[in-house]
Amino acid sequence: MRKALLAVDPEASSHISSPEQAMRPSFVFMMAHSFSGSTLLSFLLGAHPEVATVGEMYIAPGFDTDSYPCSCGAPIGDCPFWREVSREMEARGVPFDIRTADTSFRTGGAFEGLAHRLVTAEPRGRLFEAARHAALRLLPRTRREIQRRLRINETLVRAVTDLRGARTFVDASKRPGRLLLLRQIPSFDTRVIHLVRDGRGVTRSAVRNLGRKVEEGARSWAASLRSAERVEKRFSPERWLTVRHEDLCRDPEAELGRIFRFLGVDPGVRVQNFRAVEQHIIGNRMRLSATSEIRLDERWKTELTPDQIRAVERIAGAELRRYGYESA
Repeated sequence: MRKALLAVDPEASSHISSPEQAMRPSFVFMMAHSFSGSTLLSFLLGAHPEVATVGEMYIAPGFDTDSYPCSCGAPIGDCPFWREVSREMEARGVPFDIRTADTSFRTGGAFEGLAHRLVTAEPRGRLFEAARHAALRLLPRTRREIQRRLRINETLVRAVTDLRGARTFVDASKRPGRLLLLRQIPSFDTRVIHLVRDGRGVTRSAVRNLGRKVEEGARSWAASLRSAERVEKRFSPERWLTVRHEDLCRDPEAELGRIFRFLGVDPGVRVQNFRAVEQHIIGNRMRLSATSEIRLDERWKTELTPDQIRAVERIAGAELRRYGYESA
């Protein structure tokens, strides 16, 4: 296994199972910028009988479990599935409650101040990563907390995979820094799906949903791709698959077949009505939709002005071309 970017506490290494202690589950991390279609892809992959997913394993700060509905429709704090997960986790010696889940590496007393900046900073060049590694060596409390949360994530993956009767787990949490932390778990056989959507569509969504300026949206999208490309260098080609959202929407059967082959599951499974499969997805509001229709959203072509489109192409033109997106 390659050396991880973030140091972990050697004294706490026994908290994570070794490959000899258990069969390595196939762990797949979905990396993407927000508004790239990760919730849709989570549903499509979760409809495969050999795949388990709960969408975004990262539980965001301020997550209101009393009002947030699981994709099954129940308030997630009362969802029978998540209660069953809690019982299974308890049986494995790792208490867990979706209301207070410590699955992220961004909140809590051990991740404040310098520790927060070190853990949440996007992956960068070798000099920065060496400095990050050295700085974390001076923060034993943070390193121990990283180990504790790695164990929670590992046990959650195993519990959900076993309950689903699956062989592959997909985490759609999107952030590359989280991937590099989870990759430290030696019992995971880690692969990556890099989901990409046209930066003009992503920018339009950021403007509409977050009130961002066009320039901010374009810079964020381009930066996320550069960050992903730095992480990609740490994986062998057979463990990294780039998927364009547009290709998935235009020909779901062909693109899902390609993804299933990458995952090592039966590529012949046809996902026609992913809503017919019971799923418990954490993600954006489309998780509550009743339709299984897959439709390509290209409203950016009419909702962005010509000047706004040119601004995106000026800022992120190199990235648009690199991923096969032509100028408008």
